[in-house]
Amino acid sequence: MVAIVLAGGMLVGCSGTHVPDVQIVARADWAGPDDNPVMERLVEHEPDRLTVHHAGVMDDGSVAGDEKMRRLYKFSVKQRPWGDIPYHYVIDRVGCIREGRELKYAPDTNTTYDTRGHICICVNGDLTKQPLMESQYRSLVDLLVKLAADLDIPNDRIVGHQDAAPGETTCPGVLENYIKNGWLIEDMESVRAGKPYEFRTTEYVKAKPAD
Repeated sequence: MVAIVLAGGMLVGCSGTHVPDVQIVARADWAGPDDNPVMERLVEHEPDRLTVHHAGVMDDGSVAGDEKMRRLYKFSVKQRPWGDIPYHYVIDRVGCIREGRELKYAPDTNTTYDTRGHICICVNGDLTKQPLMESQYRSLVDLLVKLAADLDIPNDRIVGHQDAAPGETTCPGVLENYIKNGWLIEDMESVRAGKPYEFRTTEYVKAKPAD
């Protein structure tokens, strides 16, 4: 299996920040021979923020992760006017991270926000109906720490999809609790400090519309 390693072990930066070893299944490892980006539909951008999504589709684990990526690709280019999988990274139900579209291209969305600048990370499952898995969460935290370090992205530019497109979506489901409660950033800071953190469980509660 081909894997992208974003860091060689637990690294320590000049500021003393720990950067976790993050292994990612390369696109070449999951993609079929015809699963290539439609280049004329892609828009180049300068990434400056990290946006967390959930797939919004129930996932019982019966479809293997590579096959899910191939299906998502086909849906994206054949049933949507997109040039590729809309996300830059996808985390499956066991915490395996797979590479989506190249970072230099803006993501796509069913909502109306300007996606330029966003690096989009999707956590599989419908997280309004099924639980977030601990393995998914830990992979998400490590990936966010690494991307933030690589691209010099501050904590206040790490958001959920519904923060980028208010009123349009419930995405990323229960993960929004971790963002709103400050748990996600707190756990990222634990990783940066080389300290363990406890995985907290919480239930999804749909936000009430603004008055």
